[in-house]
Amino acid sequence: MLFRMAGGAALVAVIAESGRVVLGSNEHTVIPGKIYRSAQLTQKKLERVITEKRIRTVLNLRGCCPETAWYQADAAATHAAGICQEDLTFSAKRHPPAPEIARMIEVFDRTEYPILLHCAAGADRTGLASGIALLLQPGSELSMARRQMWPRYGHIGAVGRTGVLDEFFDAYEACLQSEGIPHSPERFRKWATTEYCPGQFLAELAVVSPDPLVFPAGTGFSVVIRAVNRSVKPWQFSPGGSGGVYLRYDLYAMGGDSVYRGQAGQFAKIVAPGEAIELTAGFPPIKTPGPHLLHLDLIDAQPINLLDSAFMQYGSEPLVVNVMMS
Repeated sequence: MLFRMAGGAALVAVIAESGRVVLGSNEHTVIPGKIYRSAQLTQKKLERVITEKRIRTVLNLRGCCPETAWYQADAAATHAAGICQEDLTFSAKRHPPAPEIARMIEVFDRTEYPILLHCAAGADRTGLASGIALLLQPGSELSMARRQMWPRYGHIGAVGRTGVLDEFFDAYEACLQSEGIPHSPERFRKWATTEYCPGQFLAELAVVSPDPLVFPAGTGFSVVIRAVNRSVKPWQFSPGGSGGVYLRYDLYAMGGDSVYRGQAGQFAKIVAPGEAIELTAGFPPIKTPGPHLLHLDLIDAQPINLLDSAFMQYGSEPLVVNVMMS
């Protein structure tokens, strides 16, 4: 009977904690007196946490969304308390963009503490930020950072697309193993701000021909682009609309109006890191003479009902060139 009672009490505690994580505020301490984490809080709950924990900075990981009620609640609470609010843009289902990782570290360096980190559920993006915050602390260990991505906080990386965030720590661990060195805050800072590559999303684009980009108005033309894979993973080009990487290009009039959008590279091809591929961007007759602007970027096409990912979203530089229709 005693064991049954103990087991029942443990089960109730687990259920209660699971409810708090999944349905509640998912509040936790990362570093006592310095860093805390939570889900998206109501304005009243956020005001309570700010007062109880003496929070000086709220770091929102959902982006700047002034038209939404949750963002207005954050802004109202931080304004009323006279504290700082920082907005960073991450997705729970995409590789963390390199520029946002660097900016996060810059925020951790200069902001006032204690700090509260939050996304929507407080599980995935918040776990990533909490782990990064720990890796910047003296005496930290990679295992400590990884524990911030545990199911205990609502993050289930083994299934679903949110596991892509775990790959950030996988990549850093692989770096340490290749160099045969232990983690240190200094090594992590250097890797995260200058070496980290978000999956396959890093390309070097350049015009191969023609030179200059001058074409007769009213005549179709083409531009050959070389794309070099500067990432750490191969690119998979696929036929038709079956997903994979492809080149998207947009031609604009100088006033900003879209003139033409096209795609290239929808064929079967694997481009390994360090390798290059040449892609031909074809255009129909463009009747409007004068200067135009050509914008090119690689796209990672996703399955149905999922958003495609432009390489520029991850910090890869798109190619923007002038085109003259004579």
